[in-house]
Amino acid sequence: MSMYFAPLAAEAERPEFSRWKTLLKHHAVLHESSLFDDSLLKTPYPLETLGPGYYFAPAFSHWDLIYALLDSCPVMPEHTLHQLENMLSFQQEDGSIAGAIFFVKGTGEPHFYSQFPAVWPLAVDEYTRVTGTDKAMKLCFEPLIRQIRWFEKERRAENYGFYYMDTVLPKTWESGVDESIRCEVVQERGKFPCVDATSHVYMLYDAAARWSEKLTGNADEEFVAKRDELGELIRQKFYSEETGFFHDAYLLERGISFRTLTAIWPLTCGAASPEQANRVIDESLLNPERFFTAHPLPYVAINEPYFKLKMWRGGAFNSLTYMAILGCLRYGRKDAAVQIAEKILDMALHHYRCTGAIWEFYHPFGESPMKMSRKAAPWLLPCREYQGHNPFFALARVAIQK
Repeated sequence: MSMYFAPLAAEAERPEFSRWKTLLKHHAVLHESSLFDDSLLKTPYPLETLGPGYYFAPAFSHWDLIYALLDSCPVMPEHTLHQLENMLSFQQEDGSIAGAIFFVKGTGEPHFYSQFPAVWPLAVDEYTRVTGTDKAMKLCFEPLIRQIRWFEKERRAENYGFYYMDTVLPKTWESGVDESIRCEVVQERGKFPCVDATSHVYMLYDAAARWSEKLTGNADEEFVAKRDELGELIRQKFYSEETGFFHDAYLLERGISFRTLTAIWPLTCGAASPEQANRVIDESLLNPERFFTAHPLPYVAINEPYFKLKMWRGGAFNSLTYMAILGCLRYGRKDAAVQIAEKILDMALHHYRCTGAIWEFYHPFGESPMKMSRKAAPWLLPCREYQGHNPFFALARVAIQK
């Protein structure tokens, strides 16, 4: 039987990748085993899921999917287009797209859960870059506008910016960050402006502005204006000159300024000023006393009182770190991007050799992933053979850019 992800497996043989070849070849197989093709599934194509090792497999998440597509798109662009079609088939009438979708084998019936960060325009842009066509833009433009309208109607924060439901109902984890610190340090609940939600809407506005120009010859003035206004807001309200870092605006207003990787989104989407981006990179991302650990980057800086050796309190998620790397590249900091990517790949390879597996998240100090805990249950380990949070091919392509 031929391997669907054969082009990805073949890329693992690139001489430049020889250092991480065994890890990459295993990851190509993990992509393969993540395909879900139930006979009753009501999607145009088989779904690429989070991976066979996820505790609730099979499950689909457009948050995890985008990392997987950035991984495979350069050698399998049509797979990206097919998975985007799958994702859009789950868009609701109101324009929202469920963040996580769980299936019961043998039924094909989806169970929708929450709304996760809308980072999928990154996959459309990657497909466009790789193929040189506007096919994905045409497919996704109208759904993009519908999702923008949903955010504008349902997730406008009090006074300014946008929020995720975490700040209203903490255990919804709509931001994609389970057990978020923001829900603990401020006990009051409300539609508070969040740096991640606001940056993600900036990303949607930016995509709408750019895609409209590509498809019609003229950038839609509404989205250009909204993007630029939101960018200025992010630079003014969500950044602290004192810390050189981005934070939730409502926390800054309360004198709270802990460091988490939520801060990287203004860099990833391009809203940060060059000066702000460089301070984030030099003072925090490349600082071994904060984020530049043996396995970079822990979600919470290691010198913060909230840091713990557990999931979103100190776990190193290679997916979110890749978003930080994209931010570094956007601001011309290839030096930082390469350093971070190399350390991730070397450490992930080490643990693959030790355990024979790819893990949901990693120990920031380079120890076994099995010494980390997942959520509230101290006995629950990171998922073994988890594909969605590990864009290793994408990381390798960055690491060789010396």
